[in-house]
Amino acid sequence: MINVTKQYLQDIPILEVTATKHSSQPLPLVVFYHGWQSNKELVLTQARKLARKNLRVALPDAINHGERHQTVSQIPSFTFWNSIQGNLAEFDAIIDHYQQKGLILNQQIGVGGYSMGGMTTSALLTHHPEIKAATIIMGTPNLNAYAQLVRQHATAHHLYIPDDLALLTSWLDHYDLNMQPETIDHRPILFWHGTEDERIPYTQARDFFDRVHTASYAEQVAFITGYRATHLVKVPLMNKIANFFDYYLN
Repeated sequence: MINVTKQYLQDIPILEVTATKHSSQPLPLVVFYHGWQSNKELVLTQARKLARKNLRVALPDAINHGERHQTVSQIPSFTFWNSIQGNLAEFDAIIDHYQQKGLILNQQIGVGGYSMGGMTTSALLTHHPEIKAATIIMGTPNLNAYAQLVRQHATAHHLYIPDDLALLTSWLDHYDLNMQPETIDHRPILFWHGTEDERIPYTQARDFFDRVHTASYAEQVAFITGYRATHLVKVPLMNKIANFFDYYLN
């Protein structure tokens, strides 16, 4: 049996997912982030697969999503980056909550996510050495390259963007894994990206992997290519993600 519990950490709506028989015991914790214009409920299938591996899973709603839904700004990507920034700001609160309750076994903490959630994961790796393992699924570790692509697309389609949008999102420089790949620091990281992804270019993630995977700090980084796969997660991939966290956190 799998137990799904809704709770609020300050103003963060979270679904906690565990195997019922282990719900009150310390377990390795996986914080898993949903994608753009999605919500925590839509990653429940992944969370249940993780919980069956005797992992505690926390699924937060990002700012502007799910129970925190807000109208999307007409400035291209502005709400998107705000949502990721909110995830980064709230990560410590989630970890502190479970630490204070004594529910994280041996400080085993994993982070993962799809799309925007994968980008959140890559950004968290730059500042949180307490993360022991991570999965970046359909997300780019090159935040600045993606931001530039969005700006170029907006310009080509004559959409309004402020002249100083790059400056307004300059915090990306400090959380861009592509700019500081050494912060991987020997941790196991699993990338997955489809070659036909229509939203986030496959090449951004693959080029990053090809550049760093021979470095000693990236010795545990793996990349799975979804040949002809689009921006979609299927059950076999969910199983791979669950097996990954099981192997590295249990």
